[in-house]
Amino acid sequence: MFQSLMFQKGLWILGIILFCRVGFCQDWIKLPAIIHIASTVSDGEHSLSEIVKIAKDNGIKVVVINDRDLMRWEYGIWPLRNLIKKRVEINSIFKYGIKRYLNEIRMLQNKFSDLIIIPGTESAPFYYWEGSPLRGNLKMYNWHRHILTVGLEKVEDYKNLPIIGNTQGLKESFSVISLWPFFTLVLGFILTKKRLYSYKDYRGKELGPSSVKWKTIGWVVIILSFLFILNNWPFLKFKFDPYHGNLGSFPYQNFINYVDKKGGLTFWAHPEAEYTLDLKFGKVSFETRAHPHLLLETKNYTGFSIFYEGYKIIGKPGGVWDKILISYCKGEREKPIWAIAGLAFDNKGDLVTALRKLQTIILAPRLTKEAVLNSLKRGRVYVKRGRDSFDFSLIDFSVSDESGNKGVIGDTVKVETRPLIHLQGQFLNNQQRVEIKVIKEGKVIKDYKEVETPFNLSFYGEAPVSKTYYRVEIKSKGLHLVTNPIFVY
Repeated sequence: MFQSLMFQKGLWILGIILFCRVGFCQDWIKLPAIIHIASTVSDGEHSLSEIVKIAKDNGIKVVVINDRDLMRWEYGIWPLRNLIKKRVEINSIFKYGIKRYLNEIRMLQNKFSDLIIIPGTESAPFYYWEGSPLRGNLKMYNWHRHILTVGLEKVEDYKNLPIIGNTQGLKESFSVISLWPFFTLVLGFILTKKRLYSYKDYRGKELGPSSVKWKTIGWVVIILSFLFILNNWPFLKFKFDPYHGNLGSFPYQNFINYVDKKGGLTFWAHPEAEYTLDLKFGKVSFETRAHPHLLLETKNYTGFSIFYEGYKIIGKPGGVWDKILISYCKGEREKPIWAIAGLAFDNKGDLVTALRKLQTIILAPRLTKEAVLNSLKRGRVYVKRGRDSFDFSLIDFSVSDESGNKGVIGDTVKVETRPLIHLQGQFLNNQQRVEIKVIKEGKVIKDYKEVETPFNLSFYGEAPVSKTYYRVEIKSKGLHLVTNPIFVY
């Protein structure tokens, strides 16, 4: 019996080796990645070098640092909002120094050449105020609507990020209207010259006692004009500010467009998270509701974090993600969106435990920054979470036809015949039963329950009449794996 089991195991290993030589493994290497981690540059507890060393010691090949770009909040009293204001600022990339931040990451990349280390940010493009500090009901809304950027490398790209609080990134043009205090300043000087009555002497010179009332009014106008000149400096028009209510999706689409233009990637960080706890600083409270609707209202972003706070509404079969993918297949959206795993690690818990429970696996042809960024951009990614996730390997998920056309995760493949969907995976150190769901256009078309691992499954799908897609979920007690789709037409 023992010899028979060993023989079967030997055949299985031989099969994997042969498969890797002729198929999936030949073209792609699987790179475990951690994305969305903050260092001591902003609100993390580990330095940049500590993060990289811990990642390397635990088998991680790609580290994407997402420190907070700007942690600055302010409220100004109308009408002199820029003069009479309260500002709070804590550690961030801007405060640390953008050039210093990028240089340290480059130095770490040179030191750890067997890893890929990519800079990025966690950005809050917008927040707005309601209420009043005088009435004790001042509330900040939506600061926790965060977007991750990945791959921005230039100091100027960071300096010009269009985020609330960064005037450099939000300025639009010179504002002629903001020059109005200069006109009232002139008026004030005129008023100080006003007389109670006047007469002319024999030479025609105007004489008469000055009006104390108008002189006083004039100096008040002069002082106020100077205050408003200082308040309006540098006389610029800005794209938005936090004092005009909810602006919908505009600030976020504006941010996405900017990063896309600079060649970076954008991912919604935690779109299902709610921050509605009774957090108060003095008389100020904060509220951010879940915002999965913004994934539908914005476009051309790269993807979203499906774990931990993006699955229940967005990532589940038939959820927002599937609606967007279906819309893309119909030609209603220019690009699909991709799922990643967002570690969202700053200063809570143990980093080693966190990274072993949640990974983004990137399929890349080689270990270079360019290859990794291209794979993230094209969705050559699957994600896995759970206590046993680090032990599980998805050997293959592909769609092919009899003509030899084949697509893997993130691909778009044309099939001449009925598509063959192939799935293969195993736990490396222990075997357990899993449930495998194959999802097409939001519907589970194949549900394998209680599948013994290792598994090697294939089935034929229906010949597509238009562009469609397949994606896969694998679950067990200690594993939840989600692949990005393969598009078929």
